[in-house]
Amino acid sequence: MTEEPTSKDESSADVAGQEIDEGEERAKQHLLGQLFAALTARWRDSESHLNIGVRQHDLLEALHTNRDGLDQLFNLLRQQIAPLGLELVEYRLGRETRYCLRTLYGVPSELTNPEYAVLGVIIAAVENAGTRRRARKTTMKELDAALVTRGRLSRYQLDRILRRLADLGYIVRSTNRIAYGPRTELEFDAERRKAIAGVAATYLVGTTSAKDSDDGES
Repeated sequence: MTEEPTSKDESSADVAGQEIDEGEERAKQHLLGQLFAALTARWRDSESHLNIGVRQHDLLEALHTNRDGLDQLFNLLRQQIAPLGLELVEYRLGRETRYCLRTLYGVPSELTNPEYAVLGVIIAAVENAGTRRRARKTTMKELDAALVTRGRLSRYQLDRILRRLADLGYIVRSTNRIAYGPRTELEFDAERRKAIAGVAATYLVGTTSAKDSDDGES
């Protein structure tokens, strides 16, 4: 006949179970802390392009998990960051899926009016390229035709503004290709990009004159 466990045995089992639960909770919070740090990271790659957050592939590899496991962690993280006014964002940069955290509240723009206007022209060109089933990019030739040839900006002003937009992470610029950077994808959804493209059209017909600003500065 099996003996019933004594109250001492039950107490020891409860303590052991509680210690295991506390250990698992500490491990989970440590993992979420690491995940939070990764998702708020900003870093520059070998070509000095600004990167925000972390690549999906890197997360899966570092956490030794699959998409389902990652989604479970994300759900736990969302519960903790929502009271802080933060949200988890998934976005695409080129062929990569990336994740980062962003505030639910608006923040002041770092861009001057001329910089914002040039970004609007780029957004309009890229969005239009996308509707024609081309790659989501524009070229220096197109920007030159829209801005320099029409006398809106000098070549010096345009180059200076493009350098700043690239440095801030709004565009990725190569020799003859300009595509969205991570901040454009994160800060402007499809509806806002459409509105910005409309502002760019107004700018191009001459209602706004960026050339009146000194070297693209406000």
